[in-house]
Amino acid sequence: MTEKTEKEVVTETNGDKNDNGKNDSGVLDGQLESAIIRQVEYYFSDVNLPRDKFLREQVKLDDGWIPIEVLITFNRLSKLSKDADVICKALNNSTSGLLELSEDNKKVRRNPEMPIPEMNEERRKELMSRTIYAKGFPKDSILDDMLKFFKQFEEVENVLMRRYLDSHTKTRAFKGSVFATFKTKEQAEKFVDSKPVKYGDTELLIYWQEEYVKIKQEEFAAKKAKKEQKKEKNADAKTDKEEFKLPTGTVLHFSEGDDKMKREDVKEALGALGADIAFIDFKVGDSEGWVRLSKENAAKEISEKITDGKIKINDKEVVFRLLQDDEEKAYLDKTVEEMVKRRKNQHSHHKQNKGKHFKGRQGQGRKRKQDNNDDGPPSKVKTDS
Repeated sequence: MTEKTEKEVVTETNGDKNDNGKNDSGVLDGQLESAIIRQVEYYFSDVNLPRDKFLREQVKLDDGWIPIEVLITFNRLSKLSKDADVICKALNNSTSGLLELSEDNKKVRRNPEMPIPEMNEERRKELMSRTIYAKGFPKDSILDDMLKFFKQFEEVENVLMRRYLDSHTKTRAFKGSVFATFKTKEQAEKFVDSKPVKYGDTELLIYWQEEYVKIKQEEFAAKKAKKEQKKEKNADAKTDKEEFKLPTGTVLHFSEGDDKMKREDVKEALGALGADIAFIDFKVGDSEGWVRLSKENAAKEISEKITDGKIKINDKEVVFRLLQDDEEKAYLDKTVEEMVKRRKNQHSHHKQNKGKHFKGRQGQGRKRKQDNNDDGPPSKVKTDS
C-alpha cells in the first residue's frame, strides 16, 4: 500500500543524502537508483496495486499515468528523493518491463501489456499459498529492519508489519509479527522448511498464513462460544434472581436468646404481634438469627410494636432490630443466591433420580419379558457358544 493509507511498502532504504554521500538510512549514492526503482515498482506491483485504493483511483484519471509529483508525496519515496528529475532518471534504467515513462518524463504508469490482476478469491488463495506468518521480532523494529532480515532469504515481494491501536498512546504499534509474501510458493516453502529461523537470539514462530488464519479462527470461535455461554449463564442467573425477587423492609435480626430456643418459639412470639412470617433463618444453638416477613415494609410495623426492641422468649429477653438499607440488601441478595442454588440442586437431583428410575423400569421390563418367554413356547434367542 502507499503511505496514503499508512501501510507497508517494500524498500530497503529511506532518507535523503547527507554530507557523506549517503542518504539518512546510510544508502550510498550508487545504491539510490536501485532503491528508487524497487520502491516505485512496488507501488505498481501485482501485490500492491490491486488493493491500493488511492493508486487505483489515480490510474483511472489519465489512462494509467501517475504524475511523479504525486508519487513524491508518498512518504517512503520522498525519503529517498524529493527530486522528480532524480526519480525519473532512475526509472529510465528499470529493466523489469513493468513501468513506462511519459515522453516528457513527468509521469509513470504500469505497462498496459501487464494488466492489473483482479483481486478475487482465486487470487487471494494464490497469494496466501506463498505468504508466511512470523512472530518474535522486537516491538521497536522498523520496516527496514524486516526487509534487511528477509533479504537473506529468497526474494520477498511484500512484508506487512502487523499493528494494533495502543489505547494509551492512541497510535498504531508493532505487534512483533509480520506476513511476508514470497515471489513464488517454492521460495516460501524453502523458508518454512529452514526452521528453526532466528532473529538475533530469538527463534521465530513460523506458520503458513493459511495455517495461522485457521488457528485464529478457531481461537475466535472458542472465545465467542465461551462468551455466549457466559452470557447465557448470566441471563439465566438474572432470570432466576428476578423470579425470586423479595420484598424489602421485611427482615428482622434477633440475638441473645437461650441455647434451647427454637424457630417455633420465635414464630410464636412474633405471631402474637401479627407478623406474617415467610422464613426464619435460625437453628437451635445459634447465637443469632433472621426473620423474613411476607409483605413489603412489614418488618418496620412489627419492630415498632416491640417494646424497647426486646421480646421475652423462654425467660430470656431476645433483642430484635430492623435491617435497613445496605445491610438488608446484602442479606436479601444472599438469600436469593441460596434460593437459586437450591433450585438448581433440586433440578439436578431430580434428573439423576429420573434416570435411575428409567433404568430400573427397563430392567423390570426385560425380566418380565423373560418370564413371559418361560411361560410360553421356547423363543428364538441367540446364546453365546
